Amino acid sequence: MKRIFVFVALIAALVSLPAYAVDIQEVTAPKSGIKAWLVEDHHLPVIALSLAWQGGSEQDPVDKQGLATITMNALTEGAGDYSASDFQRELAARSITIGFSAERDALTGGVKCLSADKEQAFDMLHLALVRPRFDAKDIARLRAQQLSAMRAQFANPNWQARYALLSHLYGDHPYGYRHLGTMHTLQVITRDDIKNFAAQHLAQDNVTVAVAGDISPADLVTALDKIFANVPHHAQLKDIQDVPESNDTSMILVKREGTQTDILFASTGPKRDDSDWYAAEIANYILGGGGFSSRLMQDMRDKKGLTYGVSTGLSPSQHGGLIVGQAAVDNPKMAEAMDVMRDTMRRFHDDGPTSREITAAKDYLTGSQPLALTSTDKIAGFLVDMQREHLGRDYLDRYGDLIRAVTARDIDRAIDRFFNPDKITWVFVGKPEGVVPSQVKDTVKQ
Repeated sequence: MKRIFVFVALIAALVSLPAYAVDIQEVTAPKSGIKAWLVEDHHLPVIALSLAWQGGSEQDPVDKQGLATITMNALTEGAGDYSASDFQRELAARSITIGFSAERDALTGGVKCLSADKEQAFDMLHLALVRPRFDAKDIARLRAQQLSAMRAQFANPNWQARYALLSHLYGDHPYGYRHLGTMHTLQVITRDDIKNFAAQHLAQDNVTVAVAGDISPADLVTALDKIFANVPHHAQLKDIQDVPESNDTSMILVKREGTQTDILFASTGPKRDDSDWYAAEIANYILGGGGFSSRLMQDMRDKKGLTYGVSTGLSPSQHGGLIVGQAAVDNPKMAEAMDVMRDTMRRFHDDGPTSREITAAKDYLTGSQPLALTSTDKIAGFLVDMQREHLGRDYLDRYGDLIRAVTARDIDRAIDRFFNPDKITWVFVGKPEGVVPSQVKDTVKQ
């Protein structure tokens, strides 16, 4: 009970502190040259280290989609002299968590441990990076698990909608790939493929590192040289082209039985380094990102009762950006729901937000920022994101001013660029009544 109280007290303290209370240090390991951002905090005996390597599932060969995901999952399935079960048993004995995953633009990983066990935790992380076993039986098990997860996706209308949307918008671009792979591509991935992918992508020159918790800069420097000893110096990444802005207005129907239709809609959005990013954040909050206070929620749910929920969000990527919205509507109500959504979007685009809406959005965005910093692993992950987006160590100090500096004219410009109701791609998964699609597809089944 005492540990729970201390943890809750720490969260409350972090939320109440102004952003400048977070002291971000940069340390550099002398041997490897690896740099890391550190938030040193000795209140609790916990350390979290986060990693991100540039180049994620976008790096998969088209005929071996799913390679990045199975490779990252295999890193903790035995390393060095530890079999897969021995590796996990050693972690569990010391309450150490090590995990890796593949995202669209990055391969990610990290470790969380008690500070008393940091030496063993960092040794195990090092082994996973430089001596993964990739035993045949473990690869076969991971392949079966990934196939099972893929089959489970097929029953998910949200996944069906997302795949239909991305494959339509991106075509042959890697952003249209399936990160779990397909039935065929997973079967042809070999141990050598996995081994080579790890060697070519998990390198020193494309890694970003951040640490939070009970560790000193001197101890972190030593740890970095230990973790990255013998890790390849240079990554071998294929070039990925930016995706062009979309003016697509397709209405895609994915046929699926049921009483309700899932809707996914998208338009071109800003990348994270776009000059209109903060204006788009505010505009998105007002239209569909502000929960029950958003215009779409008020018009569709509160006034008309057409849905339990509708939302929009910014979805930036390294090579392009989207603004994505979603809702679920009973089939007979679909025509009315589309009329209401389009009318709300049209009025938002043509008339813009009110000054009261802008003020409320700014208050929320600035006030919610500390919620990203309520645990050591969240802090470490956030620091990695800050580095990858080149935001600078003073970003937390500046964020409130960046939001407050956005003018009504800036927001109008962002709305004109990114929230045009005449440039939206719509995907419907179900049997919507009153919708005339421009394309009809069957659900994905393999």
